Amino acid sequence: MKNTRDPEQVTHPLDIAQQALVIAGASAIPGTAIGAFYGTLRTRTPVLFALVSGAQWFAIGGTFWSARTSILNHSGLLNWWNATRGVPLHSRTDLEPTLSDKVRASTIAGAFTGFNLGLLFRGPQNVIPGTIMFTLFGWAGQHGYNYLDAKNSAELREQAQLKAKGEDKPKDTLMQKIAKSKWSPMSVLSDEQYEHMLQEKLLKVEAEIALIDDRIQGFKKKAVELETQQRAKAQTEQEHVQVKK
Repeated sequence: MKNTRDPEQVTHPLDIAQQALVIAGASAIPGTAIGAFYGTLRTRTPVLFALVSGAQWFAIGGTFWSARTSILNHSGLLNWWNATRGVPLHSRTDLEPTLSDKVRASTIAGAFTGFNLGLLFRGPQNVIPGTIMFTLFGWAGQHGYNYLDAKNSAELREQAQLKAKGEDKPKDTLMQKIAKSKWSPMSVLSDEQYEHMLQEKLLKVEAEIALIDDRIQGFKKKAVELETQQRAKAQTEQEHVQVKK
Protein backbone atom coordinates (compact mmCIF):
# COMPACT_ATOMS: atom_id res chain seq x y z
CA MET A 1 0.00 0.00 0.00
CA LYS A 2 1.02 3.59 -0.64
CA ASN A 3 0.53 6.51 1.70
CA THR A 4 1.39 9.22 -0.84
CA ARG A 5 -0.87 10.38 -3.60
CA ASP A 6 0.82 9.24 -6.80
CA PRO A 7 -0.92 10.76 -9.86
CA GLU A 8 -0.34 7.54 -11.79
CA GLN A 9 -2.19 5.61 -9.10
CA VAL A 10 -5.25 7.87 -9.11
CA THR A 11 -7.92 8.40 -11.76
CA HIS A 12 -9.90 11.58 -11.18
CA PRO A 13 -13.58 11.45 -12.19
CA LEU A 14 -13.18 14.79 -13.95
CA ASP A 15 -10.64 13.23 -16.32
CA ILE A 16 -13.17 10.57 -17.24
CA ALA A 17 -15.87 13.22 -17.63
CA GLN A 18 -13.66 15.26 -19.98
CA GLN A 19 -12.94 12.23 -22.15
CA ALA A 20 -16.64 11.33 -22.18
CA LEU A 21 -17.56 14.87 -23.29
CA VAL A 22 -15.13 14.65 -26.21
CA ILE A 23 -16.56 11.29 -27.31
CA ALA A 24 -20.10 12.57 -26.80
CA GLY A 25 -19.43 15.61 -28.97
CA ALA A 26 -17.89 13.45 -31.68
CA SER A 27 -20.91 11.12 -31.52
CA ALA A 28 -23.34 14.02 -31.80
CA ILE A 29 -21.97 15.07 -35.20
CA PRO A 30 -23.01 11.96 -37.20
CA GLY A 31 -26.16 11.73 -35.09
CA THR A 32 -27.20 15.22 -36.09
CA ALA A 33 -26.33 14.59 -39.74
CA ILE A 34 -28.33 11.36 -39.85
CA GLY A 35 -31.21 13.01 -38.04
CA ALA A 36 -31.23 15.90 -40.50
CA PHE A 37 -31.25 13.54 -43.48
CA TYR A 38 -33.96 11.28 -42.08
CA GLY A 39 -35.97 14.21 -40.75
CA THR A 40 -35.94 15.90 -44.15
CA LEU A 41 -37.36 12.77 -45.77
CA ARG A 42 -39.88 11.66 -43.16
CA THR A 43 -40.92 14.60 -40.95
CA ARG A 44 -42.13 18.16 -41.26
CA THR A 45 -39.70 19.46 -38.63
CA PRO A 46 -36.26 18.30 -39.82
CA VAL A 47 -34.36 20.81 -37.66
CA LEU A 48 -36.03 19.65 -34.46
CA PHE A 49 -35.59 16.01 -35.45
CA ALA A 50 -31.89 16.60 -36.16
CA LEU A 51 -31.37 18.28 -32.77
CA VAL A 52 -33.13 15.47 -30.92
CA SER A 53 -31.14 12.86 -32.82
CA GLY A 54 -27.89 14.67 -32.07
CA ALA A 55 -28.80 14.88 -28.37
CA GLN A 56 -29.53 11.15 -28.25
CA TRP A 57 -26.24 10.27 -29.89
CA PHE A 58 -24.48 12.70 -27.54
CA ALA A 59 -26.00 10.89 -24.56
CA ILE A 60 -25.21 7.44 -25.98
CA GLY A 61 -21.56 8.25 -26.72
CA GLY A 62 -20.94 10.02 -23.42
CA THR A 63 -22.68 7.40 -21.29
CA PHE A 64 -21.00 4.46 -22.97
CA TRP A 65 -17.52 5.96 -22.82
CA SER A 66 -17.78 7.14 -19.22
CA ALA A 67 -19.02 3.70 -18.11
CA ARG A 68 -16.35 1.84 -20.10
CA THR A 69 -13.52 4.10 -18.89
CA SER A 70 -14.72 3.83 -15.30
CA ILE A 71 -14.68 0.03 -15.49
CA LEU A 72 -11.21 -0.04 -17.03
CA ASN A 73 -9.94 2.38 -14.34
CA HIS A 74 -11.78 0.98 -11.34
CA SER A 75 -8.60 0.75 -9.23
CA GLY A 76 -7.69 4.34 -10.04
CA LEU A 77 -11.15 5.56 -9.11
CA LEU A 78 -11.02 3.58 -5.87
CA ASN A 79 -7.68 5.20 -5.06
CA TRP A 80 -9.20 8.63 -5.73
CA TRP A 81 -12.00 7.82 -3.31
CA ASN A 82 -9.50 6.60 -0.73
CA ALA A 83 -7.38 9.72 -1.22
CA THR A 84 -10.35 11.99 -0.51
CA ARG A 85 -10.83 10.20 2.82
CA GLY A 86 -7.15 10.05 3.73
CA VAL A 87 -6.99 6.28 3.28
CA PRO A 88 -3.73 4.75 1.96
CA LEU A 89 -3.68 4.03 -1.76
CA HIS A 90 -3.42 0.55 -3.22
CA SER A 91 -1.26 -0.49 -6.17
CA ARG A 92 -3.31 -0.36 -9.33
CA THR A 93 -4.20 -3.55 -11.15
CA ASP A 94 -5.89 -1.93 -14.15
CA LEU A 95 -3.03 -0.09 -15.83
CA GLU A 96 -2.60 -2.75 -18.52
CA PRO A 97 -6.04 -4.20 -19.30
CA THR A 98 -6.15 -7.40 -21.31
CA LEU A 99 -8.28 -7.97 -24.37
CA SER A 100 -10.76 -9.85 -22.20
CA ASP A 101 -10.91 -6.90 -19.80
CA LYS A 102 -11.71 -4.56 -22.69
CA VAL A 103 -14.41 -6.86 -24.06
CA ARG A 104 -15.95 -7.18 -20.62
CA ALA A 105 -15.83 -3.41 -20.03
CA SER A 106 -17.41 -2.63 -23.42
CA THR A 107 -20.11 -5.25 -22.92
CA ILE A 108 -21.04 -3.98 -19.45
CA ALA A 109 -20.91 -0.36 -20.63
CA GLY A 110 -23.19 -1.24 -23.54
CA ALA A 111 -25.68 -2.90 -21.21
CA PHE A 112 -25.56 0.08 -18.83
CA THR A 113 -26.10 2.51 -21.71
CA GLY A 114 -28.96 0.54 -23.21
CA PHE A 115 -30.71 0.14 -19.87
CA ASN A 116 -30.52 3.78 -18.78
CA LEU A 117 -31.08 5.51 -22.11
CA GLY A 118 -33.73 3.00 -23.15
CA LEU A 119 -35.62 3.88 -19.97
CA LEU A 120 -35.01 7.62 -20.42
CA PHE A 121 -35.77 8.00 -24.13
CA ARG A 122 -38.10 5.09 -24.94
CA GLY A 123 -39.85 4.18 -21.71
CA PRO A 124 -39.89 1.07 -19.48
CA GLN A 125 -41.14 -1.21 -22.27
CA ASN A 126 -37.89 -0.68 -24.21
CA VAL A 127 -35.47 -1.27 -21.34
CA ILE A 128 -34.89 -4.97 -22.04
CA PRO A 129 -34.60 -4.65 -25.86
CA GLY A 130 -32.30 -1.64 -25.47
CA THR A 131 -30.13 -3.43 -22.94
CA ILE A 132 -29.79 -6.51 -25.15
CA MET A 133 -29.10 -4.48 -28.29
CA PHE A 134 -26.42 -2.25 -26.75
CA THR A 135 -24.85 -5.22 -24.97
CA LEU A 136 -24.39 -6.92 -28.33
CA PHE A 137 -23.12 -3.67 -29.86
CA GLY A 138 -20.51 -3.29 -27.12
CA TRP A 139 -19.42 -6.93 -27.31
CA ALA A 140 -19.25 -7.08 -31.12
CA GLY A 141 -17.68 -3.64 -31.46
CA GLN A 142 -14.86 -4.43 -29.05
CA HIS A 143 -14.18 -7.79 -30.70
CA GLY A 144 -14.08 -6.08 -34.09
CA TYR A 145 -11.69 -3.42 -32.80
CA ASN A 146 -9.45 -6.06 -31.21
CA TYR A 147 -9.32 -7.97 -34.51
CA LEU A 148 -8.40 -4.89 -36.55
CA ASP A 149 -5.86 -3.78 -33.94
CA ALA A 150 -4.20 -7.21 -33.94
CA LYS A 151 -4.12 -7.23 -37.74
CA ASN A 152 -2.56 -3.77 -37.86
CA SER A 153 -0.01 -4.70 -35.19
CA ALA A 154 0.96 -7.80 -37.18
CA GLU A 155 1.45 -5.69 -40.31
CA LEU A 156 3.62 -3.22 -38.38
CA ARG A 157 5.76 -6.04 -36.98
CA GLU A 158 6.14 -7.53 -40.46
CA GLN A 159 7.17 -4.16 -41.87
CA ALA A 160 9.69 -3.71 -39.06
CA GLN A 161 11.20 -7.13 -39.80
CA LEU A 162 11.38 -6.40 -43.52
CA LYS A 163 12.93 -3.01 -42.81
CA ALA A 164 15.55 -4.64 -40.61
CA LYS A 165 16.39 -7.01 -43.48
CA GLY A 166 16.45 -4.18 -46.01
CA GLU A 167 13.37 -5.52 -47.78
CA ASP A 168 10.95 -2.85 -46.65
CA LYS A 169 8.11 -2.23 -49.08
CA PRO A 170 5.91 0.87 -49.05
CA LYS A 171 2.46 0.28 -47.61
CA ASP A 172 -0.39 0.37 -50.10
CA THR A 173 -2.69 3.35 -49.97
CA LEU A 174 -6.46 3.00 -49.77
CA MET A 175 -6.84 3.54 -53.53
CA GLN A 176 -4.19 0.91 -54.24
CA LYS A 177 -5.96 -1.60 -52.00
CA ILE A 178 -9.23 -0.89 -53.80
CA ALA A 179 -7.55 -1.24 -57.19
CA LYS A 180 -6.02 -4.59 -56.20
CA SER A 181 -9.42 -5.96 -55.29
CA LYS A 182 -10.76 -8.54 -57.74
CA TRP A 183 -14.02 -6.57 -57.95
CA SER A 184 -12.28 -3.36 -58.99
CA PRO A 185 -12.29 -2.34 -62.68
CA MET A 186 -8.90 -0.69 -62.10
CA SER A 187 -5.52 -2.27 -61.46
CA VAL A 188 -2.25 -1.11 -59.93
CA LEU A 189 0.90 -1.52 -62.05
CA SER A 190 4.50 -1.23 -61.01
CA ASP A 191 6.97 0.71 -63.15
CA GLU A 192 8.27 -2.52 -64.68
CA GLN A 193 4.76 -3.77 -65.45
CA TYR A 194 3.80 -0.43 -66.98
CA GLU A 195 6.96 -0.40 -69.11
CA HIS A 196 6.26 -3.98 -70.26
CA MET A 197 2.68 -3.04 -71.15
CA LEU A 198 3.90 -0.05 -73.19
CA GLN A 199 6.43 -2.25 -75.00
CA GLU A 200 3.68 -4.73 -75.91
CA LYS A 201 1.50 -1.94 -77.24
CA LEU A 202 4.47 -0.54 -79.18
CA LEU A 203 5.11 -3.95 -80.74
CA LYS A 204 1.45 -4.18 -81.75
CA VAL A 205 1.63 -0.72 -83.33
CA GLU A 206 4.83 -1.64 -85.19
CA ALA A 207 3.22 -4.86 -86.43
CA GLU A 208 0.18 -2.94 -87.67
CA ILE A 209 2.46 -0.42 -89.38
CA ALA A 210 4.33 -3.30 -91.06
CA LEU A 211 1.03 -4.76 -92.29
CA ILE A 212 0.01 -1.36 -93.64
CA ASP A 213 3.39 -1.03 -95.40
CA ASP A 214 2.91 -4.47 -96.96
CA ARG A 215 -0.53 -3.47 -98.18
CA ILE A 216 0.83 -0.23 -99.60
CA GLN A 217 3.58 -2.14 -101.41
CA GLY A 218 0.95 -4.54 -102.73
CA PHE A 219 -1.17 -1.64 -103.99
CA LYS A 220 1.88 -0.05 -105.63
CA LYS A 221 2.77 -3.34 -107.29
CA LYS A 222 -0.77 -3.76 -108.59
CA ALA A 223 -0.75 -0.16 -109.83
CA VAL A 224 2.51 -0.76 -111.70
CA GLU A 225 1.15 -3.98 -113.21
CA LEU A 226 -2.07 -2.24 -114.21
CA GLU A 227 -0.14 0.62 -115.76
CA THR A 228 2.07 -1.86 -117.65
CA GLN A 229 -0.98 -3.71 -118.92
CA GLN A 230 -2.58 -0.45 -120.05
CA ARG A 231 0.57 0.57 -121.90
CA ALA A 232 0.84 -2.82 -123.53
CA LYS A 233 -2.81 -2.66 -124.55
CA ALA A 234 -2.39 0.83 -125.93
CA GLN A 235 0.70 -0.21 -127.86
CA THR A 236 -1.12 -3.24 -129.27
CA GLU A 237 -4.02 -1.08 -130.42
CA GLN A 238 -1.62 1.32 -132.12
CA GLU A 239 0.04 -1.57 -133.94
CA HIS A 240 -3.36 -2.82 -135.16
CA VAL A 241 -4.22 0.65 -136.43
CA GLN A 242 -0.92 0.90 -138.33
CA VAL A 243 -1.44 -2.55 -139.90
CA LYS A 244 -4.91 -1.56 -141.15
CA LYS A 245 -3.47 1.55 -142.75
